[in-house]
Amino acid sequence: MESQKLKQTQRIVLRLFMRGSHENIKRMITKLRPAESAELLAHIRRADQIRFLQLLFEVRMAAPTIRELPDELAKDLINEFKDAMIAEIVRRLSPDDAVDLLGYLPEDRQEQILVQLTEKERWTLERLRLYDEDTAGGRMTTEYIAFPQEITSAEALEELREKHDKSDLLYIYVVDEVNHLTGLLPWRNLVFASGDEKIKDLMVYDPVSIQPDTPQEDVAKLVSDFDLLAVPVVDEERKILGVVTFDDIMEVMEEEATEDMYHLAGLDTAERVFSPVSRSVRLRIPWLLINLLTALLAALTVALFKESISKFVALAVLMPIVANLGGNAGSQSLTVVVRGLALGELEFASRWKAILKEVSVGFCTGSINGLIMALIAYIWYGNLWLSLILFLAMIANMLLAGLFGAVVPLILKWADKDPALGSHILVTTVTDVGGFFIFLGLATVLMGYLNIPL
Repeated sequence: MESQKLKQTQRIVLRLFMRGSHENIKRMITKLRPAESAELLAHIRRADQIRFLQLLFEVRMAAPTIRELPDELAKDLINEFKDAMIAEIVRRLSPDDAVDLLGYLPEDRQEQILVQLTEKERWTLERLRLYDEDTAGGRMTTEYIAFPQEITSAEALEELREKHDKSDLLYIYVVDEVNHLTGLLPWRNLVFASGDEKIKDLMVYDPVSIQPDTPQEDVAKLVSDFDLLAVPVVDEERKILGVVTFDDIMEVMEEEATEDMYHLAGLDTAERVFSPVSRSVRLRIPWLLINLLTALLAALTVALFKESISKFVALAVLMPIVANLGGNAGSQSLTVVVRGLALGELEFASRWKAILKEVSVGFCTGSINGLIMALIAYIWYGNLWLSLILFLAMIANMLLAGLFGAVVPLILKWADKDPALGSHILVTTVTDVGGFFIFLGLATVLMGYLNIPL
């Protein structure tokens, strides 16, 4: 049973919930982490999921639990709640997470919920909603610590104890009298400083910062390059607007990886495992129709050589091997190059080196696989000419695979497109059509020798 995969506390909570022991469950459920509470939802029916989240709401655990749910499931569940309950959940979330949650709702319901918030809460969320969700502004939170540069370390420590005991104390930022970001205060400097030292004398000047319109993937790269836990977002005048924290960066990295994986497979990133059948069909059919056209192109290539195939049936048996190996080799080159572009390992200036490397790999792997397959073909059919044709065709198609596996994503990057977008279909088409054409073309040219021992 699935429940056996749960931890003991989770199993106890699940049994209490099924028995309707709500008072007991409220005491037990607080021992679970949000991710563990979210995991329980996978083991109960849809109607019970709503009821379970309502119990979590009563013990103030609904908001963090919803953050742990897959987007499609969270969207479905949130739309079942009343506006007043959603408004209270929004109050309990950090501003950036609250904006994400509101995004699950239709525009009219978002407005109905916003009017239930205080003016300060509403202003904070409205400001964040102005930015695109895939930018630093859309990812930032307005919950951060910033001290005036003229206060002393003793005053800073006292304010931390009084006002920030429950905050995520990642970094302390330092601002001037008009909120311009001037520095970053290291915790070590603050803790070991004498009480009368001003924090402007303890801070690190000119910390790394970003603009609100910075693309989220650039933010992720910056955080990774500088090993940061958070990065401040500033406007043109360097006034601090908010902070992008590491947990949001992890989400960005996951989204970028998912996007590349989906694009390589010819899928739309809007599709999820919980998406309705009609939505999945609508999202998948365009790429499948494109794939159908490329398959027809490969079929037409084979049709050009139908007479050669009818004269030497072994060609029909062996030609899929050439195309399939080329397709797999192309996918390998494509994956390596797309990853290099995504992580910044492959700068566009070094494109020729990357192309040459992949072509060289294609030649070497084509030679090895071609030699093995040529030997198998000779044992199978006892024809050295057929083995030679197969050997040369596999080398040629592997060269194509390496070349186009590297060139296609580089061209897309140069055109300011996602390097993974449609790359797999293009490369597979080249290796299928190329593999069939090269193998069958060589066989047609050398048809007179196929039945003559070499």
